[in-house]
Amino acid sequence: MSNDPATIAHRYFEKMRTGDPTVAELFHDDAQLIGLGTVRSGKSEIESFYRESIANAGPSPTLQGDVLSSGNRAVAEIRIALGDGSEVHAVDLFVVEEGRIRSLTYFIEEH
Repeated sequence: MSNDPATIAHRYFEKMRTGDPTVAELFHDDAQLIGLGTVRSGKSEIESFYRESIANAGPSPTLQGDVLSSGNRAVAEIRIALGDGSEVHAVDLFVVEEGRIRSLTYFIEEH
């Protein structure tokens, strides 16, 4: 597995676009998913979040530019189409260690 944060971010977005419930496999066992005032800690909480999100919202992210990376971090601006026809604008910040996501913080603007 690559240690490059941009490569890991691209894998994450591909899994999300295809509705792949194994997206949580990209995370460390003690990873954190942070956003909307909530912190989900550990792979099992993250796995539950993605399983539910994929089943209920059908998120399909589209990059709005390049994934930018520096050191062990990557950041991407995305638009996420949802199954109900709505869309959200987001910025995702990845921290990658040993080829897995240590933390993912997302910032969302609905419009």
